[in-house]
Amino acid sequence: MININLDDVNEEEVYKAFNVDGNESEALNDSYLELFELIGRDAMLKLFKYFRGDKIDCPMRLYRPEFIADLAKQETDRRERAKIARAGGYTVKFIEGVLRKRRDENETE
Repeated sequence: MININLDDVNEEEVYKAFNVDGNESEALNDSYLELFELIGRDAMLKLFKYFRGDKIDCPMRLYRPEFIADLAKQETDRRERAKIARAGGYTVKFIEGVLRKRRDENETE
């Protein structure tokens, strides 16, 4: 018999009550199974709790271009700027464009 308090549903309690441990491939929807395999049970349940029903968009780049531009601005050597830009997933031309746009905006103010 499954004992679940429906007045206070807790994802971890339901997971245990359904005996999902060890049966994830049979129990979980494909997306959640993939998350389970990638980040583990606790993180997968946390994502489910806070984002279920939402579409999560994961951009191709982890860092904001402004952040990378600030790092690159500290370097005077263009090759070093290029390394920073590439490590952040951008081209040096794009990052220099961000810096140029900022400089132009500051000059007009």
